[in-house]
Amino acid sequence: MSVEAPGTARSRSAVQAGAVDVTVLICTRNRAQQLKNVLETATCMRIPEGLRWELVVVDNGSSDNTSEVAAGFGGHLPIRVVREDAPGLSHARNRGVAEAAGTYICWTDDDVLIDPNWLCAYVEAFARHPEAAVFGGEIIPVLQGPTPKWFARLADQWPLTTLLAKRNYGEQPIRLGFKEGVIPWGANFAVRAAEQRQVRYEAALGVSPLHRRVGEETEVVFRILQSGGVGWWAPGARVRHIIPTQRQTLRHFYEYFQSYGETAAYMERAWPAAHHMAWSTRDMRRVRGSALSLYTRAAAHGAMFIAARLLGATRRSLQFLMIAGIHIGAARIAGSRVALEISEPAEGKGL
Repeated sequence: MSVEAPGTARSRSAVQAGAVDVTVLICTRNRAQQLKNVLETATCMRIPEGLRWELVVVDNGSSDNTSEVAAGFGGHLPIRVVREDAPGLSHARNRGVAEAAGTYICWTDDDVLIDPNWLCAYVEAFARHPEAAVFGGEIIPVLQGPTPKWFARLADQWPLTTLLAKRNYGEQPIRLGFKEGVIPWGANFAVRAAEQRQVRYEAALGVSPLHRRVGEETEVVFRILQSGGVGWWAPGARVRHIIPTQRQTLRHFYEYFQSYGETAAYMERAWPAAHHMAWSTRDMRRVRGSALSLYTRAAAHGAMFIAARLLGATRRSLQFLMIAGIHIGAARIAGSRVALEISEPAEGKGL
């Protein structure tokens, strides 16, 4: 179902791919207030002269007033609202790609604040690197208070930087690459639509009410680069990632890395050694083995976390908790009879 915002008479059926220069895509579910915040920052963006652009909000089956909030920006933004009821971020992303009319697609999330120069920076990168299919920009975590002292002290250190999706590769354009560890993340990246339409977001990955997995956008970037696509870092394309207090806890940290472990173990079964996580042999070792061995290793690292925690909340203690979470997530896959929903790599699965 397509819900058109006031002032936006056209619909995807009437607009062919490439009819505009850039489509900005935001997927959301039951986060009306957060969506309002990000759309307010979108109204403050500087728009390059002559740029033809649109903003598409994909409402992934919300039960709140998400669509009404988005449609309320129709007088300020070239916005369209579409609804995708199939649950899961990958379904929402695929619907967004199907709706997008832009030559390039700029992705961001419903829990960010967009920098005024964000769109300009991406447009400049598109012009500077016409050969490129993928681009990534800076993600700056912003902690909402009250913030636990230990969290604030370790927020700029790994592994908390992974949890917070912090991305910053400097002020100069550099090539993206998995071997180099220069990888954009879902809150802030862009893909040329021609390549994006060739690689679907896999329904078995990504946040969903049906499973606890991540990494759907990273797998798409991996597939594009593996097939010969070129990627570049886009300095100046910044967003601020809002981290609420409830996500600044040990429980949330542990649960995130459970999701990470479940994702890695699932992908190792689906695409042995042919997925974006396979480049990290250390992480792959952590998700291999029987359910019993994984639970045993998780218990050992849990004990080490408790011992280290007695000495204070340290980076080392978080590493123990991270590994315990990865083992538990992987054990859930190893001990289950989960049917593989992914039968082959994503290349060629066009929309």
